[in-house]
Amino acid sequence: MKRVAIFAHYDKDNIVDDYVIYYLKALKTVCDDIIFVSCNQVINKSVLDGIVACVIDEKHNEYDFGSYKRGYLYIKNSLSKYDEIVFANDSCFGPFYPINSIFEQMDKTDCDFWGITKNIYGWRYKNKKNNKIRPHIQTYFVVIRKNVFCTELFDSFMSTIRHEEDKIGIITKYEIGLTETLVNAGYKYSTYIKAYEKIDNSPILKWYQLILKYNMPFMKCSLIHLKNRKVATVAGYEDVISSISDYPLELITNNAERYGIKLKHYSNLSIFIKRLAFNAATFFPHFVRKTIVFLAGSILKYLKD
Repeated sequence: MKRVAIFAHYDKDNIVDDYVIYYLKALKTVCDDIIFVSCNQVINKSVLDGIVACVIDEKHNEYDFGSYKRGYLYIKNSLSKYDEIVFANDSCFGPFYPINSIFEQMDKTDCDFWGITKNIYGWRYKNKKNNKIRPHIQTYFVVIRKNVFCTELFDSFMSTIRHEEDKIGIITKYEIGLTETLVNAGYKYSTYIKAYEKIDNSPILKWYQLILKYNMPFMKCSLIHLKNRKVATVAGYEDVISSISDYPLELITNNAERYGIKLKHYSNLSIFIKRLAFNAATFFPHFVRKTIVFLAGSILKYLKD
C-alpha cells in the first residue's frame, strides 16, 4: 500500500508539541508522505524537517476538517499514485501499540474506508439537544481507499467543507456526514476496534478498557486536559500505558503542564473507587435506556395481541 497522511494540527501556543512529533514519526512508518496542516502559523516548524513532505500553516476557522480539506486539495492532482489517504489529527496521545500492526490487520478487511473506533450516536443539526442513532467512524483517525477518494462524490464532499458556527455543526455535517455520504453511495466501512460500540464516545468513557483489552493505540488529549472529568477519570493513566507500552509518559505530563494541568498520582484504592463510580455512571443510563425500550416493545406487542 502506498499511503499519504493528512495530519490536522492545532496548538494554543502555535507550536508543534513533542507528543505530536512522536505520533508523526510513528505515522511515517506506514505512510509514504505526510501533509501537515495547521490552522495557525507554526513558530517551530523546523522540527518537522525530514518527517513531513509539506507544511501548510494558515489561519482558518474550519477545525480539523478545514485542515483535511486543505491537505486534500494540495495533493488532489497527484492522488493517483496513492492507494490510501489517512486523515489523522493531534487530538490523541500515542500510538501505544505498533501502528503497522493495525494496518496489517485492516489491509485484510473487506471495506472501502475504516477507522479506529465507531460512535453510534450523533446530533441532528436542527435539534442539537438530543442524540440520535447515527453510526459513524470517528475521524480522529480514518483511512479512505482509492476506489472512494478518486470519485467525484468524495471530491465534492471535501471541496465543500466550510466554516461552521460550532463544533456540533462540524461533527454533524462532516464527521457524521462523511460516513453517511459514503454509506448512502454504497461503500462499506469497518473499524479496528469493535468494542463498546453502543456506548456514546467510548474513547472517552472506556479509554483504559480499550487500551488494556482491545489494543487501543491512542488516548484522547481532552482526558488529560480534564475536559471530560464529569464523565471519566484519568486516575492511573500512567500504570495503564506503561503496562502495555514503552511510550514516554513525559510527553503527556509536559503537555499537561503547558496547559496548566497538574496531574495527580492516586493510590490503587483511590483509582479503583474512582473507576467504579464512573463505570456505574456509564452503566446505569444504558441499562435504563435498554429497559425502557424492552418494556415499550413488550407493551406494544401485548396491545397488538
